[in-house]
Amino acid sequence: MVGLLAAALAGCSGSAVEAPAAEDATDPGCAAVLVLVREVDSLAGLSRVASTGQSTAAWASPDRAQEVVLSCGVALPGPTTDACLSVDGVDWVASDPQGSPPWTTYGRAPATQVDVVGGLAAADVLPGLGGAVSACRPSAPAP
Repeated sequence: MVGLLAAALAGCSGSAVEAPAAEDATDPGCAAVLVLVREVDSLAGLSRVASTGQSTAAWASPDRAQEVVLSCGVALPGPTTDACLSVDGVDWVASDPQGSPPWTTYGRAPATQVDVVGGLAAADVLPGLGGAVSACRPSAPAP
């Protein structure tokens, strides 16, 4: 019993990662994404931790030197010259031509964005999230 209590308290330690809700966080498609994301306990070697915003999820190192924050319901990206990545059948747009985070799903609604702290690369993070964001319906990019 004491071991169970200690394990439960350990899961509650640390503060939640600040992750404001995106404008369309209440889109029903985000609920489907978050249900599937709940199954991702570890991502890029980081443990799942609490996040503050609706339709968000986070993974972090114990010292918070590395963090991954997923936000569903962000603005749909339009045509762009920024770097595009295709990972496990999901297309992502980077924030610039060099491929820097955050990465936002392209051609799926609602759009989901993944940002990182601590030098993680797309190859470290995005493969673990493809199944969850695949729940979003294909869509035309924003004009």
